[in-house]
Amino acid sequence: MSLQPSSAPERVIVRRLTGALLLGYLVYLFSTPYTALYYDSMTYWDLTGLYYYPTKSFRLLSFNSSIRGYLLPLLLFPFRVAAYLTHVPPIQFTRVLGAVLAAGLFGWAAPATWQAVVAPAPLSWPRRLAFAALGFLFWRDYFNFPLTDFLSLGLMLTVFWLIARRGQRPGWLLLAGALCMAAVNMRPVYAGAAGLLVLGGLVLARQQRLGWPVVGRLLGAFVLGMALVGAPQLAMNARHYDQYTPLVLTWKNPAAPQSLYLSQLSWGLAVQKYETTIDPNYPNTKEPDPRIMYVDKVGQRIMDEEQISFVYGLRDLNHYLVAVGHNLPDMAALYARHIFNGLDVKYPTPYLPRVYGSTLPLSLLNYTVLFLAGLLLLGRRHQRPSWPQWVVLVVLVGPCLLAIPTAIECRFFIPIYLLIYAVLCFQWPTDWRQWLLRWPVALAYVAFVLMCLVMSSNTMWHMSNGPRLLWP
Repeated sequence: MSLQPSSAPERVIVRRLTGALLLGYLVYLFSTPYTALYYDSMTYWDLTGLYYYPTKSFRLLSFNSSIRGYLLPLLLFPFRVAAYLTHVPPIQFTRVLGAVLAAGLFGWAAPATWQAVVAPAPLSWPRRLAFAALGFLFWRDYFNFPLTDFLSLGLMLTVFWLIARRGQRPGWLLLAGALCMAAVNMRPVYAGAAGLLVLGGLVLARQQRLGWPVVGRLLGAFVLGMALVGAPQLAMNARHYDQYTPLVLTWKNPAAPQSLYLSQLSWGLAVQKYETTIDPNYPNTKEPDPRIMYVDKVGQRIMDEEQISFVYGLRDLNHYLVAVGHNLPDMAALYARHIFNGLDVKYPTPYLPRVYGSTLPLSLLNYTVLFLAGLLLLGRRHQRPSWPQWVVLVVLVGPCLLAIPTAIECRFFIPIYLLIYAVLCFQWPTDWRQWLLRWPVALAYVAFVLMCLVMSSNTMWHMSNGPRLLWP
């Protein structure tokens, strides 16, 4: 996977495009109508207070959240101090941070990782711009808020790039290990990534016939980098909960320890999709409700018949798995609905400002992107990924697969979306007219879009506070 550095003209393109994206996102984000941080994004901002308020001075180990990692609140802490001193609303700081993240991710990290792992050929500025444009069209408002989805993905992409382009240098692998553990701390669903990267590194090292002393130094540097970032979390877990692990506990309630993921399994039976709104008119009652739940009647029936309420531990998990075995056809269809709903982007924001607005234009664009990317992949089905590419693919897609049994949100599939955009933009053939502009392809496209519209309409019909239409 080791490649030569990019050419000077390409580096100029990257710098200019990244700078333009930064400026564009700053202008756009500061023009959005959001006035505050909401729900999960506000939680991360509030957690910064755990470093200060318990002792009235900064203490790293005073952080005692059992459900969130320490790192993102720590990174936000200086900005909370600045917000306190300047009386500037927190969202103004997070907009700047989001613009930097978006520009770095779409302008450099994702394209550079593609070149390092998939194809070393230079990427022209139109291809890079098309990739960034798709990211903007579908996800632009996410960068107003300090959420971990894009940040952790950007860290993992940087890890892949460092291993591919700087993998022979222990110092760079130390940084790669630190960034990998940072991503795990922010998104615990990446916990298996480190083991896969170490295993993949061992296999790759043996393929390159590196000696064991060299392999030991390189892997040792990577593990040391992980340990440096994981040590504070281990100390916090040991101090506050008597748990000796560098991983986030993900306990919803420390008084009654319960894995957040396990609790999502039972919720995923009852709800086929979940969204969050800040619409003051939803639902049409005195008290607004931020939860938009699309119920699954089949899943609820299975819960009733199998007497499933909540999955708290291994015993409940075994009961859940037995219920899955008793209802395999229905569960397969239920998970298929989850996959489709995870790929059915309707809003470019995690917090819907208006529930009953039209979503059809963005949906049609999304279905078109999915169809074209699928067509390209089908045409390249005989090109088998290499071992390093398989490792990267599993690390990126694995968390998405783990999310399928839960109450699905589109943001859980963000790594898959970026892969789709990369395939579409970076592998778009120059002779596309001769294979695309044909009647069979056109008919297949129409059939695909109609099928997606039917499935999407069925989901929206089951919205908990009344059905919603594709075009109000």
